[in-house]
Amino acid sequence: MKLKRMVPIITLGEFDGIKEFYQKHFDFKVIFEAENFLSLSPKNQEAIEISFMKPGDDNQTQFKSEGLTYCFEVDDVDAEHERLNGRSLTILQEIRDNPWGNRSFIVEAPAGVSLYIYSPIPPTEEFRQ
Repeated sequence: MKLKRMVPIITLGEFDGIKEFYQKHFDFKVIFEAENFLSLSPKNQEAIEISFMKPGDDNQTQFKSEGLTYCFEVDDVDAEHERLNGRSLTILQEIRDNPWGNRSFIVEAPAGVSLYIYSPIPPTEEFRQ
């Protein structure tokens, strides 16, 4: 199998605040929006997409709002931390260097999703292998 694209879809009962959050804080645009479906992408980066859908019937499992993390690699994690730190966002983990080779912080997004925002740095000796 050769994948051409992969789009995560989070199944939720409501989309309250999701579109506004990603548009306001991360400059995402709406790719597709309907009553039961919302798809967002960073402007000028359509290959990156996150989608949300409402359950089609009572048998479809909804996201339990915990344990899902999206990783956003950025050019300058310190600049992103400074930009987002002054906003009304919940920072779950302050900026730090990680021995496996990135500098990161974590922000809480709507629906219980976490955003792990990072930039690569050289790993420690232990993780260079």
